[in-house]
Amino acid sequence: MTKIVKWTGSALLLLLVLFVATLALMRAGLFNPSYDDVKARWADAPSKFVKVGDVTLHVRDEGQGPVVLMLHSSMSNLRIWDAWADRLKTHYRVIRLDWPPYGLSTDPNPSTGLAGVMKLIEAFVEQEHLDKFAIVGSSSGATLSVLYTAAHPEKVTALALSTLPLEAPPTTHVSAIETGTIWLHENVVPNYYPKFYYRWMLSSLYGVPARLKPETVDWYYDTNNLPGGFDRVRAYYQANKKSLWKKGAGTEAAQVKVPILLQWGDRDIVLPTYLADKAVKQFANAKVTMIHYPDVGHYPMLELPDETGRDLDRFLGQVTPRQP
Repeated sequence: MTKIVKWTGSALLLLLVLFVATLALMRAGLFNPSYDDVKARWADAPSKFVKVGDVTLHVRDEGQGPVVLMLHSSMSNLRIWDAWADRLKTHYRVIRLDWPPYGLSTDPNPSTGLAGVMKLIEAFVEQEHLDKFAIVGSSSGATLSVLYTAAHPEKVTALALSTLPLEAPPTTHVSAIETGTIWLHENVVPNYYPKFYYRWMLSSLYGVPARLKPETVDWYYDTNNLPGGFDRVRAYYQANKKSLWKKGAGTEAAQVKVPILLQWGDRDIVLPTYLADKAVKQFANAKVTMIHYPDVGHYPMLELPDETGRDLDRFLGQVTPRQP
């Protein structure tokens, strides 16, 4: 019995040493993928890198016809649009980009939140000589789409938005294990999250977790663990807390007059369904087409790409001419 106790104690001590050593290696950055490796893996053709001032934007520009500009959500990048872009590029010119601090775009200046991102989008639009276009946006990218449209009504022909926050999102409740993982990240390993965390987190954002593809976990893990990435994201969040989320974007929503498609996953734990009804009321001067997906979560374009893509394509065909 004594031997068993000693063996068990030794085994637990060894596991503790291995755990602490692993955390130390994570903190040292040895688990983080390099920018060049991630770029080689996820920026294959037709990706290109466009210089806009001091910022280098990762961009994909495909197809011909009326322009559709796609703006992703926080913690994601232009890959969330892969399925929708493949559908639309047969009759539209589809432009999507990584907006800093996310994806493979690089910005040497401190984040100024969505206000700074909008200035970047404005500069990109002017540099690319884009005249009139529809905007497709997801989550915080949808908020950005509303802000841009309110400021530049002469540019935007229509909005297609999914899971839109027009105010600071409510607190999302997570499990005890997720809470512990987040605590370790914030207090011990601030520059890294392991892949199992992204698999778990993304699964919780899906209405049907079985729809989550391994490739989605891979690019989410790679691009969010880039060296220095979490510091940039923290700066971005702090800037939004001090500006945008103090007042929300309700005033800008009321200024929008173009047709709007609002696609909502009713199992979204980040933006509950009641916010969809509230958003429709805040778009007081625009015609809103609302589509609910009962078993979908935060990412309609990832979780149910064919059905949601058909709905988007149908809407755009009704409000803007297409390339034959």
